[in-house]
Amino acid sequence: MRCAYRLLAVDVDGTLLNSANSLAPANREALHRAHEAGLTICLCTGRCYTETRPVIEAIGLDLDAAVCVFGALLCDAQSGRTIHRWPIPRQTARRLLEFFASQDEPALVLHDRTEAGVDYYLVRGRRHAREYERWLELAPTVVTRVDRWPDDAPEPLRIGVIVDPADAVAARERLTAAFPPAELKCNAIFAPNYRLHVLECFAPQVNKWFALCQLARDRGIRPSEVVAIGDDINDVEMIRSAGLGVAMGNAIPAVKSVAKCYTETNDEAGVAAFIDRMLAGEYAPR
Repeated sequence: MRCAYRLLAVDVDGTLLNSANSLAPANREALHRAHEAGLTICLCTGRCYTETRPVIEAIGLDLDAAVCVFGALLCDAQSGRTIHRWPIPRQTARRLLEFFASQDEPALVLHDRTEAGVDYYLVRGRRHAREYERWLELAPTVVTRVDRWPDDAPEPLRIGVIVDPADAVAARERLTAAFPPAELKCNAIFAPNYRLHVLECFAPQVNKWFALCQLARDRGIRPSEVVAIGDDINDVEMIRSAGLGVAMGNAIPAVKSVAKCYTETNDEAGVAAFIDRMLAGEYAPR
């Protein structure tokens, strides 16, 4: 039986991967079944492509596209070749880095590596030094430390800072007071692969659904034919807007409130459980 949906968008951290940051065999096998049923499988993640590549390899499918960096980058899943990118405008990036520098905050400036030759510039600052060193030890990325973001660097896909968990909401409020939503998109989020709380900033139009719509248009797929599954704040737009939005059992309330259906937690292979029910026709479009 072929599935009525055509595109399955799956978040990575907290959704496809369990709390040990690994891919359960049940999830891997279910993705293969969904692919065999005719669905295009698209990973949709806040990670950059370099960080996503090991997950693509673990899945073992000939995936054709990945939405990375919260939707700031749509790329070929196998080669990393950029299909579309939506960076932060240079003037806004400069002002944002000045804002963080005024608070002595180091900043992680993420680029499209195929364009810049590096994944990150780490602009030095004195706060949270231990946390940034831990991030550097864990990140499988090319990072260049600088005192100032280079004038000749391409426009960045994301600018982020590490924050204290207790200050994450207040830090976001301070940022949005200085940069309104029409100028900058920002999320306060926990990065489970690094065990760090971060404040991430993007071009104002960027989110996972925005990039998914571009992929769907490129493939001739209608929004109603898209299934999206996730757990955290950066999944809200795609869960709310997809033809079928699915919340993980471990999803935050904001995700559950916009989902059309629910599945088990990431530690219970909730992705596999949902795929099997979907392929059995339980969620056929009406």
